[in-house]
Parts: sequence; structure tokens; C-alpha cells
Amino acid sequence: MSNKRKNDDELLQERIQQNSLDYPKSSLVIVALIVSFQPVYYAHAVNGLDWFKVPNAILFVCVSAFTTYMMRQAYVVMIASEFWSRQRHYTEVGEKDERLLRRLRLQVALGYTLFFLNTIFFLVCTFLMCYMFRHSDPRANYILSPLLTSSLLWFISQKNEESRLRRLSSHK
Repeated sequence: MSNKRKNDDELLQERIQQNSLDYPKSSLVIVALIVSFQPVYYAHAVNGLDWFKVPNAILFVCVSAFTTYMMRQAYVVMIASEFWSRQRHYTEVGEKDERLLRRLRLQVALGYTLFFLNTIFFLVCTFLMCYMFRHSDPRANYILSPLLTSSLLWFISQKNEESRLRRLSSHK
């Protein structure tokens, strides 16, 4: 009986691993931190917010931290959504090739997500900073632009996942 239980546990563990994505999620924080630096640079270079004044430094850290957090959440949700939308429910190849295809699908989902979300972030945030809020206070401009943009991208990634789940449930 213990041998059967051991086989069942191994099978369960294998199924759990098939439904999880293995990629370095901590590196997404670094990417999001790099992306969140663009509004900081714009606020300093164009709007003249000095980096070394304490209120501005606190503002830069707080807004950058929130933007980094929201972008990381958007990355995680969108990568999972893109990967599972590309993943097939049946296998046409052997186990070794299936692992390679899974890895390739993960790389494609990761690349697409980073390109899409970062491009949209740069475009929308720049549009908000340069055109929508250009006549407002520089601090308000800096606070609103990246926070609205990162929140919008997180919302879009959530809606993308909901749409994928809705399509999946309609096929069953």
C-alpha cells in the first residue's frame, strides 16, 4: 500500500509541476525598477525636481516603489496569461520535446509581456507627463503619471487573464 501511495504522491507532484511556471520572478522586480526610473528622470531633467532635496527624494522613492510593485504584478499576471493561452491541452510530441516546447512558450510569453507592457508604460507615461499634466505642478505630474500608468497596466493584465479564463470556460 505504501508503494501505491508513493506513486500517487509522485504523480501528484508531477502534475503540480506541470501547472506551475518556473522562471526567475525576482528578476521582474529589477526590470520593473528600471522601467520606473523613466518618470524619475523626466521629473528631474524636464520638470526640475531636484533629487537631493529630502521631500523630493522621499517622493521619488515612494512613487518608484509603488510603480515597481504594480509593474511586477502586471508582469506576473500577463506572463501567466500569455503562457497558458499558448499552452496546448494535448501533446503531439514526446516528453523531452514537450519540455522544450514548454520552455519555448514560456520564453515567448516572457518576451512578449515585457515588450508589450514596457512599451505601453513608456508611451502612456510620457504622454501623461508631456501633454496631459504638463501645466500642472511638477510633483503632481510626477505622482499621477507613473501611478496611473502602472495601475492601468495592472488592470489590463487582470482583464486579459479574465478574458482568457472566460474563453477557456466557454470551450468546455
